[in-house]
Amino acid sequence: LGTGNIAGKFAKDLATIRDRATLTAVGSRDRAKAEAFARSHGAAHAHGSYDDVLRDPDVDAVYISLLNHQHAEWTIAAARSGKHILCEKPATMTAAELALALEAVRRAGVFYMEAFAYRCHPRYAKLKELLAVGVIGEVRMLHAVFCFDGTNLGRPRLTTREHGGGALMDVGVYPLSWLRWIVGKEPVSASAEGHLGPTGIDDWAAGVLRFTDGAIGTFATSIGCVQPSCATIHGSQGAIEVVEPWRCPPEAPLIVRATGKAEERIICDDGLGNYAREALTVAVHIASRQSPDCTWADSLAGMTLLDDLRHQVGVWWPGEAGAPATSSD
Repeated sequence: LGTGNIAGKFAKDLATIRDRATLTAVGSRDRAKAEAFARSHGAAHAHGSYDDVLRDPDVDAVYISLLNHQHAEWTIAAARSGKHILCEKPATMTAAELALALEAVRRAGVFYMEAFAYRCHPRYAKLKELLAVGVIGEVRMLHAVFCFDGTNLGRPRLTTREHGGGALMDVGVYPLSWLRWIVGKEPVSASAEGHLGPTGIDDWAAGVLRFTDGAIGTFATSIGCVQPSCATIHGSQGAIEVVEPWRCPPEAPLIVRATGKAEERIICDDGLGNYAREALTVAVHIASRQSPDCTWADSLAGMTLLDDLRHQVGVWWPGEAGAPATSSD
């Protein structure tokens, strides 16, 4: 569903695994865009509405690459149509929306996964293996960053509350999901500070997560300034740096600096594109209805945390329950 930039990247990757998954149809509110996309990427059917995709009997699963505020609506619609679902992050606008969407998914008995492509990369299976055997000892501090400057891009999805814009929602979800996933627990406390732009969304934000075992995770995110992406784990006996943690290019290593040992650079790559891995993850786990690395419970916990931090920074959606009287709608 959708013909935007990410949808195009997904379709290109899908073409590399045609033995496991095939792009059957594309839907857009603009039929001409759907037809152009179908021609470019070899889709058999082009539909002039999202509903028509869901009615297409040849479609088994959908990739929802729409704007943030559309995720809940079309996740629910896809589930009720019996389609398996891979939905772009963030899963929805709020945890309450996601709870409703997941109930529809559960009732329909379909697969659902929030699309965090980095979690499907083999480097992270290796990273978790290294942590499990104690290569750097006890995990004590983690730091993750995803920033870019979208000031002059002219993209309403980044800057409007109606579309679910802001740094936390667009790219902050990556470091937040990573910190929780690597620690393997939910934080017992979370705090954030940020800067609000003229439209009432966060241009940049940073914060701290504290976990029960004493581990502390810090994060920074921005759509208004440039800072290199990074993800680092500091333990009692060393540290591991994940180079290019979100894009995961083939040449990017894990850098292990264990106390008393020579630095080690580990490259893990299977030759697949990030979106191809996502599609394969759906195919492999479709009978289980969820991926063990991107569970429904994990997505719901992530949205609950995102709600909390977003409110701390001062971002409330139009009409959102609990919004302070000073928050304009």
